[in-house]
Amino acid sequence: MPDDDDSTALPQTCVRCGNQALVRIVGRCSDCIGRLGLAQNDEYAAWRAEVKKEFGVQG
Repeated sequence: MPDDDDSTALPQTCVRCGNQALVRIVGRCSDCIGRLGLAQNDEYAAWRAEVKKEFGVQG
């Protein structure tokens, strides 16, 4: 992707809540990621597994 000053971030739909967001990680918006992290439930564990699969594990 070329680096130019005319590029604009485009909102994407969150797969969890359906809201438009500029920041998504493995399909979830930052608000949903925060809610998942606070809940620390099975859905959070599944999302973390998707992140590890997508981006790998460091360290």
